Amino acid sequence: MRQKYDDLTFTTTVTAKNMHLYLTRQLSDFNITPEQWSVLNVIQQKQPLTQKELAQLVLKDTPTVNRIIDVLVRKELVSNETDPLDRRKAFINLTSKGEEETTQLRTVVEETCSTLFSHIQASDLQIWQQIMKQINKNIL
Repeated sequence: MRQKYDDLTFTTTVTAKNMHLYLTRQLSDFNITPEQWSVLNVIQQKQPLTQKELAQLVLKDTPTVNRIIDVLVRKELVSNETDPLDRRKAFINLTSKGEEETTQLRTVVEETCSTLFSHIQASDLQIWQQIMKQINKNIL
């Protein structure tokens, strides 16, 4: 019985790493990491956001998101503007360059996912997603 779980966890870990590596390679022309992409994607969908809201939406801790935001500000893809009513709060938005690049990145990510999930039935992907959600529910 233990061998079955070893194989499942090993295969899951290797597959997750390989998927991440493949996406990393696909995004490399844009000099964007998958983590930066996830932040840009959420900002585009939900802006303006505070760093705390963004951290919750991308399921990362606030210091990690702050570091990603700093990098994206240096790349001129996002702006980080202090709330004039509460100086402790800052709102994150995409710049016009960030909007354009995020739209281009979305195409790359969609093509990447299309390749990753090719030759897999939609119903199988739904089952896989349900299984992953249940595993997360079991451990969180």
